[in-house]
Amino acid sequence: MLTEIELLTNAETKEVYQTVHELKEKWIQRHPLLPFYTLGLASYIDVPQDKQGYYKEVKHHNSILRDRFGWLYDRLAEILAEYLQAPITYPDNLALPGFHIFLSHPAFTHPVGSIHFDKSYMFHWQPSPEVDFNHPISFTLTINLPEHGGGLNVWDVQYEEAKKLSNLELEKLASQRDKTFYPYQVGNLVMHSGYAVHQIAPATKLQPNDERITLQGHGIKYQNCWQIHW
Repeated sequence: MLTEIELLTNAETKEVYQTVHELKEKWIQRHPLLPFYTLGLASYIDVPQDKQGYYKEVKHHNSILRDRFGWLYDRLAEILAEYLQAPITYPDNLALPGFHIFLSHPAFTHPVGSIHFDKSYMFHWQPSPEVDFNHPISFTLTINLPEHGGGLNVWDVQYEEAKKLSNLELEKLASQRDKTFYPYQVGNLVMHSGYAVHQIAPATKLQPNDERITLQGHGIKYQNCWQIHW
């Protein structure tokens, strides 16, 4: 269900981590009470709040990310093109893959992340023969983990049986199915179908200085080219 690829060396991962912190003034706080941030825009958060604002601000945020992480996006595109056996592009009008940043807080030892499947492409593309809505991808590149690790919870729920459910109905269905925990490894890229029902796994034994930092993105195939975005 999940594919894992070694993408970054330890030295490269540390370089990305350091750069993320150098850009701390650019972090966007995503919760009024908890230390949850993104570096970059995220369709699943920003489009429902202000779709036109998302498109208006994309160029600004992308320029910051591209300036500091250009080599990383090139590496990512190369790996994805090899894995998907198709061309890769980062659309100018959509957010580049950006960073989830969770600083230490007791709340993160509980399941604060929603149980969901990824469908952010629906914000940006209309159904047509040129768009493949049947095989989206999502990916996570782990940059830093808490001392006791982190990962992803995935449930044995099929998209076709869940796509019309409300959030509460989906959670109820997932509670009746098997759950698998997939641990992340720093420097590794994990890819799965966006239709895998999943959740950020709660942390365990969080330490005061723990941080969870990941690069997040999605892909949809349009006109035989994968459109990579967040």
